[in-house]
Amino acid sequence: MMQMFRKIGDEVVLIYNPRREKVEVGENIKILDEKEGRGLLVQVIEQNLVDLTGILEDIIRIESMERISFEEHAPPEYRTYTFDVKNMKFARAKIRKELKVSDKVEEIVDWTGWVPDRSAKVESIDDGWILDKLKIGKKFYKYPIFLGKIAHNKEELVISAHDLQGISIIVGKKGTGKSHLAKALLLGLIDNGAIGVVFDINDEYSALRYNLDGTESRYSDKIITLDPGVNLRFTLPYIGANVFFDVMQTAMGLPEASAFELRNIWNRLERDGQLTFRNLRQQAENTLDRRILGAIIRRLDRMEQTKLFTDNPEEAVEFEKEFERIKNGGALVINLKLKSKDTIDLVVQTVLSKLQEILEKGGSPVFIFAEEAHFYLRETDWADAVTRMRHLGIYQIYMTNTPTEIRELVIRQTDNLFLFHLTEESDLAHISPAAKIDPETVIQVAKALPARRCLIVGEVTNHYPFIIDVTSLDVKVAGATKKYFEVR
Repeated sequence: MMQMFRKIGDEVVLIYNPRREKVEVGENIKILDEKEGRGLLVQVIEQNLVDLTGILEDIIRIESMERISFEEHAPPEYRTYTFDVKNMKFARAKIRKELKVSDKVEEIVDWTGWVPDRSAKVESIDDGWILDKLKIGKKFYKYPIFLGKIAHNKEELVISAHDLQGISIIVGKKGTGKSHLAKALLLGLIDNGAIGVVFDINDEYSALRYNLDGTESRYSDKIITLDPGVNLRFTLPYIGANVFFDVMQTAMGLPEASAFELRNIWNRLERDGQLTFRNLRQQAENTLDRRILGAIIRRLDRMEQTKLFTDNPEEAVEFEKEFERIKNGGALVINLKLKSKDTIDLVVQTVLSKLQEILEKGGSPVFIFAEEAHFYLRETDWADAVTRMRHLGIYQIYMTNTPTEIRELVIRQTDNLFLFHLTEESDLAHISPAAKIDPETVIQVAKALPARRCLIVGEVTNHYPFIIDVTSLDVKVAGATKKYFEVR
């Protein structure tokens, strides 16, 4: 029978016999003092072998006598006893909550610092019981999203789309399942009528339009792929001066004096109804001082090479019209695969600026999915993420295998953390504040997560950490790395 050995800070150490009891990292355990009607709810973060005096000597003695023939006479009960003692384990467990029992009804409350004595009853508990107590699950939600099953007892974990309205971070090593989880979140949001915008750097999300057998999935008309320079192009009147010059000055580094002169030309063309990319360039060449013309023309040339702007309204995209096509739930997937840095920077800054403008005018909130965002987000964008953007209704989900590139400002304001396998101490130290729980849990658990298994904590779990095996999807995910040699 499992026993409580000692308490250190917010941890308890439990001793158990692995031949009789199975304990796993992430498992929840109840320590109940039935006489007092109080208890603790703890979660295992590490297993280890009990190091008793004489065990090392015994192991060395056995190893050194491998080639010697000898007979040992001892009762079977003694052999069983010595075997059990030598193989005893202990589990480090973090105190998560306190239990109060009244009229045989158990209530979960925040821990007050109380601790039971060693005679308390220690037993593993069903995660379904915890989910009910925390009011987590499909029966509690209007907008449920099924993510997978809790790793150790296969209880379904269903979160609410409502709790994704903020900043969420999905982090882990390459190939651990980050993109797969992101797609599960995206499809769950679509099923609940939400609109997503995906910055897809590997052209993975378009495949969600198809079932595993290649036929069209139920998302075929809800996933709209936009390819910059092909079917994602804008006219200058649609983009507007504020967005255009924000991109020119921040993404392309146009000096303020040059931007002022170019904006005067923009205003004249707009007033005369002649605002096109071609006219803007021609007027700049014909009227501007040569000292500032070079800086402007170089940037206009770079813009033109991206083919992101067009003077033909029939070739242009308007987000309002695209959102109307998926008003009952869907996603715009912006394909950034194999695009130049200029194209990626222009696309991301133009889209973000335009989305903010749309929401300022009362547009519906959107969920941004940004993979490896540090490649294309500016310093000011990270600041906007936790202030202006989220308050306007642009909710963000970031996926990365380089957590140290996420700004600390964003880490501190994160609402949900989805943590896959990580081993680098610097990565774990940087990302752990996002969990808003003890850093030891993040550090210990992250190292013990196999592929497709993740730790989830935040608004979606009522800030109680759960370890889940992410659900498989019945559509194509196209997230596997292409290989020339398919087998060893």
